[in-house]
Amino acid sequence: MKPPRLQVADTEVPARCVVFDKDGTLIDFHAVWGPRLVLGAKTLAAKTGLGDGFVNHLYRASGYNADTGGTLGQGPLATAPLHQFTVIVASVLFQHGLTWDRALALSEDHMGSAMTATPTAQEIIPRGTIGESLKRLVDAEIPAVIATTDNRLATEIMLHELGLEPFFADVRCGDDDGPVKPDIAVLAQIAHSQELDVSELVMVGDTVSDLTMARKAGAGLCVGITGGAGSPAELQAHADVLIGDISEIRPVPSG
Repeated sequence: MKPPRLQVADTEVPARCVVFDKDGTLIDFHAVWGPRLVLGAKTLAAKTGLGDGFVNHLYRASGYNADTGGTLGQGPLATAPLHQFTVIVASVLFQHGLTWDRALALSEDHMGSAMTATPTAQEIIPRGTIGESLKRLVDAEIPAVIATTDNRLATEIMLHELGLEPFFADVRCGDDDGPVKPDIAVLAQIAHSQELDVSELVMVGDTVSDLTMARKAGAGLCVGITGGAGSPAELQAHADVLIGDISEIRPVPSG
């Protein structure tokens, strides 16, 4: 039996599964992570008595521009799982004179709590008519999977808030046991779980990290989505095709 085919912008490919990043791909990245970083940074500054120099250093180390509210597409805020990010924050605290043990504890308690707070409805802003786009895949019997560095609780809350649970065959999160993005083993495991080869996967993400992972793993198509953490110029060099939102991914009618 011939595999189903997808039309992605002006590119048509055979594909048996589509793997989606979450933040910046399905929902607005900037509505969540910049404000949470700012909250955590200000809380840490108040707890430690450190001033603007510390806060600005933390923003730079995180890959965040407070003047524009933008995030570097290849920076830690955009790509690092929480356990790595809290170590980066602790390193900045250490460089501002705290002992390592205290720096790590403060980072885990205050930045960790800011980053893992229960998502609010105001933070969960879908990028386009994602439910309709995902339903088209399901109707065409093309499974959809999420691969995210965010925690499972936040991911499940997002799925419930937007009513997307029925559309995903699998969800891989940053606090699960096993490999975490951008480890190519994540895609290998997804392919194995769907009884597919990695070459039959399409990867859709808003960062260079997503795309380079897909390329190294041997995914059939690497799709960059603009408007998230990565700029079009950053993504262009690593993507087979760029799209504005996932409505540009459509099953090709059979026959």
